[in-house]
Amino acid sequence: MVFNRFRRFYVVSVRKEAPSVRNHQEEIDFALAGGAPDLVPFTFYDHIFPPGFNPAPLQARGMAICARRMVYRKHTPNVKVTRVNEGAGRMRTIYETPLGTLSALHRIAALALTPVEHPIKSRDDYRAAKFIVQDACYEPDYGLFLAERVKLGTAGKVIAETCYEPLLDIEVNWLGQERFCYEVADNLDAVMDLHRALAANHRKMYDVVAASPADYILYGGNVVPEILGPGRVRDFVAPCWNAFADRVHEEGKKLGDHLDANNLLIMDVVRQSRLDFVEAFTPPPDCNVTVAEARAAWPEKRLWINFPSSVHLQPEEFIREATLEIVKQAGDRKGFLMGVTEDVPEQHIERSVSVILDTLKECAG
Repeated sequence: MVFNRFRRFYVVSVRKEAPSVRNHQEEIDFALAGGAPDLVPFTFYDHIFPPGFNPAPLQARGMAICARRMVYRKHTPNVKVTRVNEGAGRMRTIYETPLGTLSALHRIAALALTPVEHPIKSRDDYRAAKFIVQDACYEPDYGLFLAERVKLGTAGKVIAETCYEPLLDIEVNWLGQERFCYEVADNLDAVMDLHRALAANHRKMYDVVAASPADYILYGGNVVPEILGPGRVRDFVAPCWNAFADRVHEEGKKLGDHLDANNLLIMDVVRQSRLDFVEAFTPPPDCNVTVAEARAAWPEKRLWINFPSSVHLQPEEFIREATLEIVKQAGDRKGFLMGVTEDVPEQHIERSVSVILDTLKECAG
């Protein structure tokens, strides 16, 4: 059984190396180590290219690829999992445990699974959920990661994918955001008991990931401080960041989080954490913290931003000015990277990214 974020995954033809002397992997590694390459690295998640989209022309202009791949396999040996196609694009998953049976329903659309029903529907369901959590085992599965690293070559960077932090896992996968808010009010003890079980179980995952070939690792993300509250991020999410970071640091690896929402309420929490980099950080006009504010608040963290999605839809001069302003706010550009981590309408990708890449060349040096 695997509870994880569901996302589309399209197989696209990614050029192993763009026809230039640039080594994007080295540039990304240099920036993540705190350096400032001559050109700000600009990456695009490979799994969000539209079906059939050819990224080669943009790669030739200087775009790098960021590939996120799992490095472990999660399974629950004592849970019987049955999947039933209910028709109309719906798939039900049934989890049978000694302490009860849970089920979840997802809608299949555009190669993605969208939750319709979450597993926990009543207080009694927490017992079975806790059994599933405690039963979870993690086995090394490095083949996909290593194969992608070979395939991509110097055209970009492969980083390790893991899972949501325990509290985010409960919010997103076990309950859903709306029910999570009610459960925190009505059944906080049960939520916290499940959280403790998840936090303890994840330590087994930390060991497998720390031993993997990955040097940069993502743990969790999609934190919405307005839902969780900054106190819960501080008290429950950040300790998991720190525990994972401590473990991977023992092996010389770095940990980051996909913080793509409004981060204003948790600036101090992130600063005090032992995260090495913040990825998918999205500045205005989409979110509420500027690049300049993030750089000032997190001087020891590497900042790998998501270019604001709404700007891709604007006229070319607007995109150019926005790019110039972001680079200006990045200051000395040490430990600074840009990219695309959210869907962009297909008709805007080549136009917008071309402008961004050309503008970054203007800012070179």
